[in-house]
Parts: sequence; C-alpha cells; structure tokens
Amino acid sequence: PLATIAGCAESLLERTRGFTLDPGGDLGDLRAYLATIEEEAYRCKEITGTLLQFVRDPGSRREPTDLNALVARSVELLAHQSRFASSTITTELDAELPEVNVNEGQLRQVILGLAANGLEAMEGRGHLTIRTRLAGDEALIEFADEGPGIADEVLPRIFDPFFTTKPPGQGTGLGLAIAQGIVTDHAGRIEVASKPGEGALFRVVLPL
Repeated sequence: PLATIAGCAESLLERTRGFTLDPGGDLGDLRAYLATIEEEAYRCKEITGTLLQFVRDPGSRREPTDLNALVARSVELLAHQSRFASSTITTELDAELPEVNVNEGQLRQVILGLAANGLEAMEGRGHLTIRTRLAGDEALIEFADEGPGIADEVLPRIFDPFFTTKPPGQGTGLGLAIAQGIVTDHAGRIEVASKPGEGALFRVVLPL
C-alpha cells in the first residue's frame, strides 16, 4: 500500500510539472503537498522494510570475507555523505586478521550503522576510530567515538527495538537492535563501554 501511495503521488507530481499554478490560488500548494506525500510514503516504506528484517530468514549466504576490506569500503561510503563532511574517520586495521565466514551484505549494514551512530553522536564534527584486531579465536571490529558518551540509565536499553534518544522524526530506534540481531545470528556479540563525557566504544565480536 505504501508503494502504491508513493507511486501515485510521484505520478501526479510529474503531471503537474507542465502546469502554471497560481501561488495564491487553491492549488498553489499542490506540488508541495504531493512532494511531501511521496517523501513520507517512501520513508514509511523504508521503516517497514527494516522491520521485516526481524522476521525474515537469517542470511544464509556466508563466505570467507576480508573484514579489513569491508571496513575500508564502508568508510568510503560514509565519506561521501555530506552530513559527515566535517568528521574524520581513522582506521587501524590488523593486517594479520584472517578471513571470517559472514554474510557480507549484512555485516556491511552493521559496520555502516555503528559508524554512523558514532558520527551522529559527535554531531558530525568529531573523530571516529575504527579498529580491527584478533583476540584469541575471535575477530574484533571496534568503533571508538569522542562524543558525549551514553548515560548510565540509557546504556541498558540501547539495543531495545524502538528505543532512541534522537528527536522525533530523526530515528526509529531500530538500528542497534537490527545490528545486534545480525551479529547474534553470526554467533557473535556486540559489547559496549561508555562513560558520560568520555565517548563510547562499540565492539563487534565474531568467532573465527
């Protein structure tokens, strides 16, 4: 239904491009209203699509993956987002890290989500460090930001679906919940260490 609504709004908006509308008349806001309907419908479609990941079958296609290359590609994608233009991202990648058997698309989603969270916590102006390293029979990906940190009363709830500290309309509260679900499905875990005023460290731990 949302795709239908968005598609109809998009079609009507296209048809009005050749019209000359009187800004003061009854139809003066027609284009603006149609554009808003289209934008919000697609946004709802994205949210419901994200929700479906809770009930879909876990990613079955897994293969040996170079985590360092995956981190590098993810950082490159983030670097092209204008909202993070004033941020800096440093990578410290362990060249000896072996390949890990994962679903590459799902793990890229986790990396992008955790990195974006760190950058947003610093309001797009801080320094984020992403590290990979080996710890026994586990591979680690760490995200260390210089943001305000996470309050003690908030920390236990950050992985709860729909829980967010962002203003209304700026977050669904699903990003961390989905990331945790993906990592758990890979027999791994996400660890968090943070103190108010001292930034936050998110650590993805995956079995070799």
